[in-house]
Amino acid sequence: MSVGFRTFNPTLNTWNDEVYVRTSENEVNQKLKLLPSAQDSYRRLSVLNRADYLHAIHRSLQKRMGIIKDFYLKESGLSESRFETEWKRTLDTIILFEQYLRSHPSFEKKGYLPTDSIQMRKAALPIGPILVLGSSNFPLAYSTVGGDTVAAFAAGCCVIVKAHPMHAGTSSVVAACIEEARKTLNLPEGLFTHILDDGIGLAQQLCLDERIQGIGFTGSFKGGKALMDLAQTRKNPIPVFAEMGSVNPVIILQDLSTDQQQHAAKKLAFSIGNDAGQFCTKPGLIFIPKGEMGSSFLTLLIQAFSEISPVPMLHPRIHENFDKRRIDVISLKGVQHHTHQGALNGIEGRCTLAETEMSIFLQSQSMHEEVFGPFSLIVRYENSEELRTGIQTLSGQLTGSLFYGNHSGLVDEWIHLLTDKVGRIVLNDVPTGVRVMETMHHGGPFPASSDARFTAVGTDSMLRFQKYVTIQQQNIT
Repeated sequence: MSVGFRTFNPTLNTWNDEVYVRTSENEVNQKLKLLPSAQDSYRRLSVLNRADYLHAIHRSLQKRMGIIKDFYLKESGLSESRFETEWKRTLDTIILFEQYLRSHPSFEKKGYLPTDSIQMRKAALPIGPILVLGSSNFPLAYSTVGGDTVAAFAAGCCVIVKAHPMHAGTSSVVAACIEEARKTLNLPEGLFTHILDDGIGLAQQLCLDERIQGIGFTGSFKGGKALMDLAQTRKNPIPVFAEMGSVNPVIILQDLSTDQQQHAAKKLAFSIGNDAGQFCTKPGLIFIPKGEMGSSFLTLLIQAFSEISPVPMLHPRIHENFDKRRIDVISLKGVQHHTHQGALNGIEGRCTLAETEMSIFLQSQSMHEEVFGPFSLIVRYENSEELRTGIQTLSGQLTGSLFYGNHSGLVDEWIHLLTDKVGRIVLNDVPTGVRVMETMHHGGPFPASSDARFTAVGTDSMLRFQKYVTIQQQNIT
């Protein structure tokens, strides 16, 4: 067993004092033994009982907001305003699901065939215990009590959370809130389990355990694909619902007015550089037309981006990976770049815009891949046909954005083209700032996510953790 590990303080560029110990094999096995009975008990509870559980978690979190905030800030390097935003989003997610459950007290559909005297009931049932792996870039909203955990609880599933090692303190306090809510309502022990590990060993072990019936993951393509492959080696393979990143292409059309150019440039610059660009929906690829308007817009974008101040990235490994990918791209032949030249402190990300021609972009696979951090690639296109070719070469994405003016006659055509590539189309706005709503779809074609049919945000995300059973009854007279 590991002697212990610590989290990193990006703001101070040093390791935090608290030491965390990897959950032992014996403790993991003891927790796994509780899962079958806990799952059987929880699935038998009413939908309203699940709503009560979410309500109790919400109350418990509010009581500990101060200590959660302290850990969040020193383990992520993110700002207080970012904490407030993510905190509100997390609580809003819990409220959204609670309200949904209260307004849908039964997950059944009923039908009747009078000619055959047959009644049918179709019920949405929990698939079973879910493993949730905490993400690095959202210590709250995609972690211990994030959308995956809340959706799984709402669906009737037990949850095991393997905390992200760089947010062990934040995760542990949040886990205590969830456990307090469980005890308050006298819900079964084993309904929620919290695991600490500074590596991938426990995640792999839990992925292969036959008691786990599904996995929620937000992170890199490498990590998500490894989980998907591992889950398929089981005697009974299970679904891995993985959100694995995206370059989120942005299309700038020819007819933006000067005011529209200024508006779009400022929004895009902020979206690329905000919080060091550490968002899965960050605009990482921008198609800009050649010609006078495109040159004008590019000048405005470079100016707006130059005003973004570098800030610390989440932890040293992310910073190292970002800088390597950034240098890989700007070192390619035919690539110019506009890079922040000032001195950096600690693990601040060096803000960079790269620039190339469509013909070069089409020949470089590296340019098609995500650079996680304050970076975006600008690709200049000659005409609509060249732009269409560029979009068609892209793999699956979470989002696609389109900025256009008042005289664009082919907007519907571009929207239609994007529907094959992305899970969310954004018109005249940036893709960051995912709203927690029933109508939000946060997912996309592979490799942006493991299954384009499902969302990781909104009440429809419950569908990932449910299965359907029909009970057909013949009336005997």
